[in-house]
Amino acid sequence: MFFLKSDELGNHLHSIIHKDTQQHETHFDLTIDTIHKFTKAGSLDFGGSEFEAAEKELINPQKSQGDDYGWWNLPQGHYQATMNETVKEAEDTITYINLHPHARKAGIIANTSMMPNQHDGKQITLNFFAPDPGCNIKENARFAVLYLLAS
Repeated sequence: MFFLKSDELGNHLHSIIHKDTQQHETHFDLTIDTIHKFTKAGSLDFGGSEFEAAEKELINPQKSQGDDYGWWNLPQGHYQATMNETVKEAEDTITYINLHPHARKAGIIANTSMMPNQHDGKQITLNFFAPDPGCNIKENARFAVLYLLAS
């Protein structure tokens, strides 16, 4: 198994903001489109018959007059980021998504995801925690990194 490289990796992504900035030798930076805050607990059980997804609320970024992009000024809490980019036509690969180093240095804590590419074109999400005293995130910020592992 190996990570897809550069242009080949970029060929499997859709809705890219700025390819020259986001594309690296073996990974691609993902940018934030929307952020939701978790507002109500979900429920898990063994069989799944009592499963309920956690409820979320969309958070709108704050924009100053004349700004093209706004900021999410997030207090401490649990959130879900939805990325602008989607994976397309990447059969026989596994998607690996991790937090971008800048987000980690800003204090963000997030899960790492690995998934077979059976979700062609579906939105990529990443659950994360903003620590005390919170974190400010600009629209389209590079927030996660994506690797495609091929066999």
